[in-house]
Amino acid sequence: MLHINQLRAILRAHQPFSCKVWKSNGDILIYKNVVCTSTFFENGTANLKFLKSGQIRKVPVIFIWEVNDEEIYI
Repeated sequence: MLHINQLRAILRAHQPFSCKVWKSNGDILIYKNVVCTSTFFENGTANLKFLKSGQIRKVPVIFIWEVNDEEIYI
């Protein structure tokens, strides 16, 4: 398991990773091979860029519950 501070370090490293993210309705999204382009810890979000498509998604950091097959705890 990874602590949320370790997740923040992974996001700041700007290295490719995979993660699982909850949607607001409870569904689970699987993001493979993404890079964090920027973080906004004041409002708790991160911009994740999909390397294959170039698409960028804004994700609440607290909704990321697994990174590289390791669960996140607070």
